Amino acid sequence: MSLLTPEIFSLVHEEMRQKSQKAIYRRDFAAWLSDVMGERMYGKMAEISEAALFGPKPRTFIKSANGTGKTYNASRWVMWWNTVFDPVENNLAIVTAPTGRQVEQGVFMYLKKAHGEMRARALRKEGRPWPGWISEKGLWQFRTLGGNISIAIAAVPAPQDAVSTFQGIRREGGRSLLVLDEAGGVDEQIFTAIDALTTSGEARMVGIGNPDRRATEFYKKFTLESEMAEAQLFTISAYDLPTMTGEIVYPDDPEKQAMLMKGLTSASWICHKERVWMTGGELYFDEQFQEMRRAGGTPNGRFRSKVQGEFPGDADNTFFTEEAISRALNTEIEPDPEARPKLGCDIATTGDDESVVYVNNGGRVRLFDKTIPYMDGDERRETTGVWTKEDTLTAARRIHAIAMYTNASEVRVDGNAIGSGVATDLMRLEEFANKTYEVIRVVGSRSSTDLSRWRIWRDEIHDYFNTRMLDGLIDLDPEDTQLSDELMLITYTLVSGAIKIDKKSDMKTVLGGSPDRADAAMMSVLDVDAALEAERGGVSPGDTLRADPEELFLDEMDAEDMPW
Repeated sequence: MSLLTPEIFSLVHEEMRQKSQKAIYRRDFAAWLSDVMGERMYGKMAEISEAALFGPKPRTFIKSANGTGKTYNASRWVMWWNTVFDPVENNLAIVTAPTGRQVEQGVFMYLKKAHGEMRARALRKEGRPWPGWISEKGLWQFRTLGGNISIAIAAVPAPQDAVSTFQGIRREGGRSLLVLDEAGGVDEQIFTAIDALTTSGEARMVGIGNPDRRATEFYKKFTLESEMAEAQLFTISAYDLPTMTGEIVYPDDPEKQAMLMKGLTSASWICHKERVWMTGGELYFDEQFQEMRRAGGTPNGRFRSKVQGEFPGDADNTFFTEEAISRALNTEIEPDPEARPKLGCDIATTGDDESVVYVNNGGRVRLFDKTIPYMDGDERRETTGVWTKEDTLTAARRIHAIAMYTNASEVRVDGNAIGSGVATDLMRLEEFANKTYEVIRVVGSRSSTDLSRWRIWRDEIHDYFNTRMLDGLIDLDPEDTQLSDELMLITYTLVSGAIKIDKKSDMKTVLGGSPDRADAAMMSVLDVDAALEAERGGVSPGDTLRADPEELFLDEMDAEDMPW
């Protein structure tokens, strides 16, 4: 007589089947992805996944173009790591990035969504739930008799605390998957601390990111022979994507194929960047994509990074060096709650250029990204620190609302034809009489304080910003990639030994637009007092001047070359 009832036999058989499946999945990521997640990866990403999880070297680094699905697929590696191995087997995934927000809205957002979907499937009797739960504090945990154990952790410590933080959460003798998302912005000390966790024979380290900057630890992984020999290195170009190659990833499921294509950089975007981020060559019409494309052109740094997945070159005439930009992106300055910030406002003229407002609080320079109300005449509207196509009065109203909201002490406005009108409105109109800030008109064409070093004040402003960045006195937002891109592509020449920044109109082709954010950020930082003192010629405070100091900034300008 059998001791197994049909029900018990069925349960035992199912348990054996699942163990057998797990044994297969531990050796075959693609099988797990297909069977459990119902997903597939395009060819290049599938190749990278195989190397990252099973390759002969424990370290894998991937430099990637924009929109390749890198963060989404990194989340799948974490899911596989924590579900094909039993949690009690001492496995752990650690995910880091330049900022906590990037981890939270990147890999962990995808983890939470997938974990919830698996729980919903289990409730429908369509499978078993994944272990534990994922908290809002960046922890994937499960419960044991001895307490809660974490199997995935979002960890973004300050660089100086990196070693102690990561050593404190490592698993002795266990499996560790170490994921560095947006690795191009991860600090050198974080890289070093993470690498120290690969001492286990079953540890894997994967770094993936955009190659935006050269003066980084990520850059060294692809350029130093000693580093290159220790890792599997990959590049994902936008031209590797199914949107360009025509690869069919889901031949039996058109809906999934369409969803995949929607999540990747489009052919239209790539063709557009060929036209605006490359120079020279020939334009031709591509019948396949129904787009004008450029053949044989020279790519600028932004095209190399965002489209080709390559690090930008540092041209001989690039003004802001990688070292200066990297230092500003890695510098952290705590804003003083008692200090009043200064605003830098670059006002667009026509077309698609942006009007932009940056806020400088003691060296911490940020795009104003909140949404606040303001009155445009009798109409209640909303504004952020970016807008296009507004008249001078509406622009003034937006800036006034931002200045009052931030309690700014100064509002620096570019002094070109449009910006000068905005400044005048802010200074003189009755509706702004309640302002608690000083309006300063910044005219870049006025004389510099030292003609042997800078041709005009605009050149001096750029150099001042560069020096402050190199000295570690400016904190830029790592997530504001548009600002760093603009800074990276600003060029200059030397005229009789003096710096002369190239005109905006000359840089538009290279930048694919005007460097509006860079200009606004620099205006928020510039040393107005030094310029005023030079203009006063040593006049003491209280002496009578022929004009208001604010008006001293309004020099005669060449209407065809308005540098701000």
